[in-house]
Amino acid sequence: MTEDSFLQTLFARLPDPPGDVVVPPGDDCAALALPGSDTLLLVAVDQVIGGRHYLNRGDNAATPRQVGRKLLARNLSDIAAMGGIPTFCLTALGVAPEQDDAWLCGLFEGVLDLAHVHNVHLIGGDLACTCHDDVSSLTVLGTVPRSQVCLRSGAQCGDVLFATGAFGASFESGHHLIFEPRCGEGAWLAERGFARAMIDVSDGVLLDVQRMAVASAVGVELELASIPIRPPCAKVEQAVVGGEDYELLFAVAPDRADALMAEWPFADTPLARIGRFGPEAGTVKDANGGALGGPGRSGFDHFGMV
Repeated sequence: MTEDSFLQTLFARLPDPPGDVVVPPGDDCAALALPGSDTLLLVAVDQVIGGRHYLNRGDNAATPRQVGRKLLARNLSDIAAMGGIPTFCLTALGVAPEQDDAWLCGLFEGVLDLAHVHNVHLIGGDLACTCHDDVSSLTVLGTVPRSQVCLRSGAQCGDVLFATGAFGASFESGHHLIFEPRCGEGAWLAERGFARAMIDVSDGVLLDVQRMAVASAVGVELELASIPIRPPCAKVEQAVVGGEDYELLFAVAPDRADALMAEWPFADTPLARIGRFGPEAGTVKDANGGALGGPGRSGFDHFGMV
């Protein structure tokens, strides 16, 4: 069983959502219609677990401030993938018995520091003590105009696949603790109408672009040589399956690709064309038509490498 297969089984058992659920489970965020408004409310939840999402023991253990920052940042990345603006958050923390007040306060400082940068307000939550490792969960809210919301399912044959940033070695380089969620970039892409479909990369380029391909009923041809690699990763084959990159992948109409490159206003955020969408729904291939991915070679899955 994989994470995706379990979720599909779960989704099949859910009743049809009410009419105000504009985007149901299966995308980066849920989206709810607000009464009397053309604005959608975005809702996402994510967690970080000690020993899984960060080192919590030893000389290289993450600081509590880094843990708190990552907790909010990975949620903000989901809002970015929908083209939204984050607004509020709530936390639910399960704290390991060995942690003291200073650790807990440090975690919240990490959340609040990044929240201040993105004008996000912490409005509630819950605290408990665990029997073992720390488990920290955060729910983030955001907004996006209904006409601008970006889904995984909008890519069309012929669209160009773009990516922000670089990929690979996120854990080894420390990127997973210090990455900048692409909220400004995602909102700009949505507002300007460049992104037909978008997803953030949390589980690896191969796995996440395949999710976009499945949702859009198209295939993907990746130009591996065009994918930026983050040091110390040395091979693109490793870079596309590592995960925890928190960059954006998005589909752009072919007649707007050059305009995107010319108008891109984010000088500190690299932008690269890394592929194209085509037929053969749900497949991911290289430029020579060879299949990419497969068991143990697609990306990160909490139920085992896929």
